[in-house]
Amino acid sequence: MDIDARTKLLLKDDFNRLKGKKIVVIGLGGVGSIIPIVLVRTGIKKLVIIDKDKVEASNLNRQMAYTLKDIGKYKSDALKEKLFEIQDDIEISNYAKSIDDNFDFLTLQDADYIIDCIDDLNAKVKIAKFAFNKNIPLIASLGMGNRIDPSEVKITKLNKTFDDPLARKFRYLLKKENIDISKIDVAFSFEKPIIKDKTISSIAFAPNSAGLNIASYVIKRIIGW
Repeated sequence: MDIDARTKLLLKDDFNRLKGKKIVVIGLGGVGSIIPIVLVRTGIKKLVIIDKDKVEASNLNRQMAYTLKDIGKYKSDALKEKLFEIQDDIEISNYAKSIDDNFDFLTLQDADYIIDCIDDLNAKVKIAKFAFNKNIPLIASLGMGNRIDPSEVKITKLNKTFDDPLARKFRYLLKKENIDISKIDVAFSFEKPIIKDKTISSIAFAPNSAGLNIASYVIKRIIGW
């Protein structure tokens, strides 16, 4: 049985370029939870997954990795279990930690790609600074709340974003750190936000579209497409 048989038909010899690549996914919520699942199904064998939160009932409307039986578990633990149900020859390091001054970034220094799917701005800046200082490719997700159209989610550069408070603050903070925002890859929704309440709403379509776009982009970058 070859789980990767259909993938190899599409990628051909480029499939071998995925071997040994280590990808870090930080934030396992609406955008991030689907990414490790897709990467493992595509042939990635080494992952680091990080999220400080536990699964809540309110997550289940959009976070594809989790089900009712996962409520109360740390997201990184629940997702690790799911990944081993898909492939059994993988290496998964999981951490239920915040990205703050106490986080040991040395655990990420041998990564081949870092994917940032969190909405904590200070943490996003720390991740970007680390990736740039270590010359590790980085892609970050921006705001997917208050949006419903998956077709409006694209991969672009941070300096090309607009009408997104998270992106605006992220741009500002990175400029203060002298990081070139024209070199930051991001998943961004071009859809005008739908504001109906003070609380940010979220539904499955845009976040998972962002996750799929990011996973596809990372795979294509690794194999050189």
